[in-house]
Amino acid sequence: MISRRIPPPPPSHARTWAAIAICAAVYVYAFPYQPEVNNPNENVRFFMTAAIVDEGTYAIDAIRARWGWVNDAALYEGHVYSVKAPGTSLMGVPGYWLYRQWCDLRETPLDRTTALWVVRMTASALPMLVFLFFFHRWLGRRGAPPVVRDGVFLSVALGSLLLAYATMFVSHATSAATAFGAFMLLERARHAQRISFGGAWLAGLLAAMCTALEYPGFVATAVLCLYALVCVRPWHRLVPFALGAILPTLAVLHFHWRAFGDPMTPGHRYLEHAAFRELANEGFFGASTFSTDAAGGLLFDLGYGLFPLTPVLLLAFFGFPRLLARRRTRLDALVALAIPLGTWGLICFMNNWRGGWTVGPRYLAIGLPFLAWAALEGGTWMARSLPRVTGALVVGATGAAFIASGGPSVYYPHLPEAFTRPVPQLVRWLVRHDFAPYNAGSWIAQQLGDELWGTRSMLPMFLLALLALAWIAWAQRRLTDRLLVLIGASFFGSTFLAPVVADDPNATGAPDALAYVVRFWEPEGHDVAARLEERTESGEATPEDWARLVRTYEEEGRRSEARSAERRARSAAGLGASR
Repeated sequence: MISRRIPPPPPSHARTWAAIAICAAVYVYAFPYQPEVNNPNENVRFFMTAAIVDEGTYAIDAIRARWGWVNDAALYEGHVYSVKAPGTSLMGVPGYWLYRQWCDLRETPLDRTTALWVVRMTASALPMLVFLFFFHRWLGRRGAPPVVRDGVFLSVALGSLLLAYATMFVSHATSAATAFGAFMLLERARHAQRISFGGAWLAGLLAAMCTALEYPGFVATAVLCLYALVCVRPWHRLVPFALGAILPTLAVLHFHWRAFGDPMTPGHRYLEHAAFRELANEGFFGASTFSTDAAGGLLFDLGYGLFPLTPVLLLAFFGFPRLLARRRTRLDALVALAIPLGTWGLICFMNNWRGGWTVGPRYLAIGLPFLAWAALEGGTWMARSLPRVTGALVVGATGAAFIASGGPSVYYPHLPEAFTRPVPQLVRWLVRHDFAPYNAGSWIAQQLGDELWGTRSMLPMFLLALLALAWIAWAQRRLTDRLLVLIGASFFGSTFLAPVVADDPNATGAPDALAYVVRFWEPEGHDVAARLEERTESGEATPEDWARLVRTYEEEGRRSEARSAERRARSAAGLGASR
């Protein structure tokens, strides 16, 4: 049982590497790629990376001519540019360039899908894994019980929206990594009352990267720069901090200047889409009036709210008061609170606060590691009085997060807003009807001359999730405590998950959204309906097959396909009777 008096020692490096191995397996295994979606949040960044390497310019005209139209673009003086902050596109350049060189060396054409996978891995997943290593070590030095520490860690790494965006070529996860990376360096410097030249330079670089990756990150950049004035000692170390910060800043200014003629003007002024341009130019770049719907929805909505999807973060409500009450951690906690709170306040003023097709409140991603620290503190406080209950609660909350947030992240990380409960309205049917994203299991089977598709190909992911929960619980010293934690976790997990997986009778648009998703699913041809259609085309379908095909289409919201199957079933039955 967890000691109530002596703080546990920091985790061994072996345990940290085990945590990173679990995360890496998830990041690498699934490749949720749906070309039909043409996700502008990812593709416009990807197009800019390709333009830099292939054309030597920020303009994506030639890339759109090659790969097709994409939204979230700005039109200025006859050329088209990404409207996003340039950081992610610039981070993708090394990986894309290496893949381009590889293709040229082999004299093979560059494959767009493979190139996207490369930049996802090199510019999103790999930087996140590096951050997660140091994040786990940092959490481990807070003196929390191992079951609380590892539960909070895996909840954030694999049971939050960070999973969705760590495996896509977007900025939300990496902005969280840079913000908290700078915070870890500065927090250590404040308590040590010194920082090295390299540490100060890196802290400045990471602090400024928050804004270079996504413009709302300026809140975090501003707070961290103010924090640096208190933390960086000796004073002359502020020079390397500024030198580090100026690099991403110059990159952003150069992009603005070359693309839009003014270092201080982002592309939102010139959005190609007229309606989006009008919204972006309302107020301060789309920030005008405070939305009460945003204030509550971003945090507590059962379909996309931060806390229902990652319930372990609720412990932050207990952790922040304790951190603020202690003199040693008060300033650090104020910074850790100001970044998510300030970002939330800013987004509540944005007319596009919902963020479109998204897993969770993507604009709040930057605050997750800070909330995780407070949740760790809240869990530590609870564990002093109720160690087994706290362990069960944390493991159960982590399991719920794996399903509520991890499931959509792995299967379909661009959820239409019509899905008000993504797990029962989408993920349930994808699993039941044998839809699965591209994944390593299918690829390995193909290399061996075999086939492995559908839900069977995702079994390693399901098993890994169960293994991760058991691994957290096994941090308890006694076998009895481990078993009690796992048993209790089933209760807490079910409690957290129940409202998230309950049907929403008011979600009238969910069936049509489901139909859209499955009609254009890739890889295609391996789901239940596709296999039944093969049997109908070969003339081998039984009446039971026809009935199941109709039922499958109806469950997927594909009403026109269901009616067609009914007509064909009657025709086939009549033909069989005539024979």
